[in-house]
Formats: sequence, C-alpha cells, structure tokens
Amino acid sequence: MSQKPFVIGLTGNIASGKSVIRNYLANFGAYTIDADLTARDSYLPGTPAYQSILDYFGEDLCLADGQINRSKLGRIVFSDPEKLKKLEEIVHPYVHEAISEQIENCDRPILVIEAIKLLESQVVSLCDQVWTAAADKQVRFERLVENRGHSESLAWTKINSQAPQEEKIARSDTVIWTDNSFEETFQQTMEAIRRLGLPLVRQIDQNSLHLRSILESQFSCACDLMSAGTNQEWTCDRIYHVMAAKLTPVLIYKEEVIQVQRLSTRQNLVMLTHQTPIKTEQASNHEILPMLEAWLQGAYSLFVISRELLPSKDAWQCDFLPGEDIPEEITQSTYVSFLKENGLMPGEVWVKKISNN
Repeated sequence: MSQKPFVIGLTGNIASGKSVIRNYLANFGAYTIDADLTARDSYLPGTPAYQSILDYFGEDLCLADGQINRSKLGRIVFSDPEKLKKLEEIVHPYVHEAISEQIENCDRPILVIEAIKLLESQVVSLCDQVWTAAADKQVRFERLVENRGHSESLAWTKINSQAPQEEKIARSDTVIWTDNSFEETFQQTMEAIRRLGLPLVRQIDQNSLHLRSILESQFSCACDLMSAGTNQEWTCDRIYHVMAAKLTPVLIYKEEVIQVQRLSTRQNLVMLTHQTPIKTEQASNHEILPMLEAWLQGAYSLFVISRELLPSKDAWQCDFLPGEDIPEEITQSTYVSFLKENGLMPGEVWVKKISNN
C-alpha cells in the first residue's frame, strides 16, 4: 500500500469559494472529494440510505424514475432542524465510510475533502489540516443572487441560517479569503501548499512530450494558443477563472506549450471538453490521450470524450467504447446527469475506464 495522502478538510459557509479552492488543488494534482455529492450518492436507489430516507420522510419523495426528489427533501429539512438532524444521522455514516475508503486507496500525495459541515461531522477526524474558505457576508450575498439566481430574501435567509464563519476560522489551520480576484485566491492556495512542502505540479513524461499542471509562468503562452484557436481574447485572468471550475493541464514539447486541455469533473468522472489547438504537429491523439489518462490516473475512474473531439478511428485505436457502454461500477443516473451538465448524451461521447495500475 502506498503512503497515506496528506488530507485537507476544506470547509466554509455558503458561497465562500470552497469549490474554487478545491478545483485549484485538483489542478495541482490533488485527489478531491465533494462531500455533498458523496452524501447525494449515498441515497441513490439501491443504497442502504435510500430506503431509510423513504421510511422516515415518506414514499411520496420518490420520483417516477425511482430517484429521491432532492429538491423536495431539501425544502423539508431546510425548514425543520429536527428533520435535518435525522437526515444527517441517516446519511453521515455512509459518507464517512465512503470517504475513509477513498483515503485508504488514494495514491496521490494530497487528498481534499470539501464539506460545509466538516467540523460538525466525524469526517474532520480523518483530516491532517482544516482549511476554511472565507468571504465577506455581502460578497457571499451577491454571489448567491448573481451567480446562483437566488432571490435577495432567500440569499439572506440561507446566509443568516448558518453559524458565523468566524467559528470555522477559529478552528482552522489555514484560512483563504476569496473576496477579491481569482488570481489572489489561486496564489493563496498555492502558497498554502508550498508552506506544507507538498507538490504543486503533476507531470507525465513521454520522450520529448510532457503533460503537466499549468504554471503561472505558462499562462501567457496558453493565452496565445487559446486566442488563436478560439477566435476569442484570452487573458491570464480568464485562465484563473477557468481553473476555478475545470482541470487545465498543458502539453509541452521541448519546453514550449503546444496544447491546452480543459476537462470537466464530477467526483470520479472526468470529461475532456476542449483541446486547443485540436491537433498539433508534434503529437497525435495516440500519444496525447495515454499521457492524459496517466495524468488523471489515481483520482478518476471514467474518462469521457465528446465524439466531436475524437474521431471514431482514433477512439477505437485508443480503446475507447461508445458512451452507452459504461462499466458496471459507474452509476447510470450520475453518469447521465454529468453528461447533461456538459450538454451531451451517451450517444454523443466515447468512454474509457481509467486503470488504477
């Protein structure tokens, strides 16, 4: 068994920038877990928590496809602290078990658990450090209204229903303030990892080719490639913004950035959404895709690519399968939901199971 990863528990109040920090850490090569998604997955049909929730909250929570109506469940527990406590009592043991197993099997040097209720749960006992994402209350209010479409009254209700963020800050090893630019948040995150002596770069080498986490010193070259390849103006600020939501490794040939990748993720699922430029003179898909798969290895289990990016001949030669043929261990509803988030359906993608070896 490989050495246990350094486990960072990442918390913060609503709209404080937790996911931005988690995604920056993923770009550095960290294995990341969204505990909220882990909790949702714990009550999919067929899981132990599924029937327990229906037994307590009522069978009318069940949608036509057998899924639990999460919106309805959310409304029930949001207005009733006792029912929220009951839901947590049902779900949290399964979340703790799932996260413990992932830590045990992780061979990445850093593992990050994003959890809004980290300090209130047993998951905190699994962490080597606690980090808090923090932002001024007015900034968080504006994010909820402008970015998530909340009404002003709902935004303030959600903010004021939580304990003050100062309570989390007081129990944290590191605090990252996200009030200002994405660049400042990125640099605080990078400095926090540097202080711990942990790696900021994941790199795969293949002769003269290198696939690696993008460095700030490479942003300018990446912007030139993106501007030329998309007919849009790309700035360094935009790179920081993209990295807050996507994986953005770069392909290097003899110290020169020749291609920028952009990938969407959801827990152990990852999708290549853009390659800029789509083709390079220095490397073919047969060389690039195995390197990208190796870069993803150890943190993701299913690699998805749009058929628009990968011709059929290349897909078969690189051992990809049609998007309808997913491995049994991948939950169908989660997979389809991930595709829909990216504007695609199973018939429009290729898939490949990522080996852990």
